[in-house]
Amino acid sequence: MGKPLSPPPAGWREGCGAIVLAAGLSKRMGENKLLLPWQDGKPIVAHVTRQFLLAGIEAIVVTGRGAAQVRAALTGLSARCVHNPDFAAGGMISSLQVGLRALPDTMAAAFIQPADMPGISTALIQQLAREYAAGWSIAPCYGGRRGHPLLLDRSRWAAMLALAAPAMPREALDKARLRLLPVDEPGVLMDVDTPAAYQQALAERAVTL
Repeated sequence: MGKPLSPPPAGWREGCGAIVLAAGLSKRMGENKLLLPWQDGKPIVAHVTRQFLLAGIEAIVVTGRGAAQVRAALTGLSARCVHNPDFAAGGMISSLQVGLRALPDTMAAAFIQPADMPGISTALIQQLAREYAAGWSIAPCYGGRRGHPLLLDRSRWAAMLALAAPAMPREALDKARLRLLPVDEPGVLMDVDTPAAYQQALAERAVTL
């Protein structure tokens, strides 16, 4: 059981946090993908987390496999790590629930971001925050496909907390109150689940530099 949810504050600017999901098993990668180098040699998990911090968003990183190594990779960043003891069996939804329960009661909305999607930018995060309206969740959309991060309105948190594995977070979304924001950033779809995907992501990033 988590702490009870309190009513959201009046304005998102005083209550918007981020949950970086870094508890996966990396089965298809064969090693902890979150520790692979990305920008300036920094690990992927550090790069993703830093984008939220640069946007002025409080970040919570939910750890699982290799928790000590992930925490070490975040050295120097002001993010807070919380561990999901059920990461192996509980799936993504259990990590999301750990993150939601760790956020302060003042939060009106929370960004949900898998840590293996390094294509996001600070500018994108700020754009989503500006477009957010209380009572609505919002996510970026590129080429007709929904990407990350999802900015989840507090009105949907209770539904997320009620899910049990192997349910996926999308099952608790109110699609009638989910706004898709078209963006010109293919990185919202980029993930690095496999060695081939990681190499492709590196190549795509090199083209944009």
